[in-house]
Amino acid sequence: MSLWQAPGEVGFDVADSGPGIPATERQRVFERFYRPDPARARGTGGFGLGLAIAREAVVLHGGSIGVEDRAGGGSLFRVRLPRKPASRRPVSRP
Repeated sequence: MSLWQAPGEVGFDVADSGPGIPATERQRVFERFYRPDPARARGTGGFGLGLAIAREAVVLHGGSIGVEDRAGGGSLFRVRLPRKPASRRPVSRP
């Protein structure tokens, strides 16, 4: 995992060394209950919800999430979030 920042946004990348995701399937992996290869997933379990939940959390924060091929195999997931100015409101104490 790597963290990064750019003007107006911050984010992180998560890479894996798996078999990769075919280009035709990349957008679908963020759908609920979607598994590119159900036969392979049967042995490892899972319901195809993890990336859908991640996408919803990122979108609720005004960001985006995507996936691309990694050189040498695997996938790279990139999360981008808008940078918001720090709150200047004092914290009230009882």
